Amino acid sequence: MARRDDSDPLELAAGRERLLQAVATLPLRYAPFYSRLSGLWQLSEAEIETVLTESARTPWRRLWLGIRYYTLQPGTELGNARARLLHFEPGVRFPEHRHTGEEQVLVLSGSYTDSHGHRVGPGDLQSMGEGSEHALRISSDAPCVAAIVQRGLSFSGPLLRRVRRLISL
Repeated sequence: MARRDDSDPLELAAGRERLLQAVATLPLRYAPFYSRLSGLWQLSEAEIETVLTESARTPWRRLWLGIRYYTLQPGTELGNARARLLHFEPGVRFPEHRHTGEEQVLVLSGSYTDSHGHRVGPGDLQSMGEGSEHALRISSDAPCVAAIVQRGLSFSGPLLRRVRRLISL
């Protein structure tokens, strides 16, 4: 027997729009990444949701033009590693730098290409070992939001080394 659909197309469209709006904002925007964020930051999924909710309520600090960050407390298993969310405006360049400790980056939205030609997009995890060097160029079509665990970096140029001391990367 055929099912008769009495749904109003306007009601369906309105419901779809409400659903899309609900998942477009934090914390649900990154819900597909909760388990990966949990592994990256060594936090429970409930703690991930709390971190993302707080990050939506708290002004992010400006790193420099076009780059903002939100710092969080990772799980104790990560020791003295720094955990952050980074927001890059479209087209931003992050200068050449050397990793003085291991770093992992999980892209949540947008994308970047590193100076070695590796494109990293939503859901991609890039790991940089101690001693690795690269620069980043954010895609020009959308902002890039990434979750990181960092164990230190240094910039190549003397001016940027001084900036690093001021902002405590």
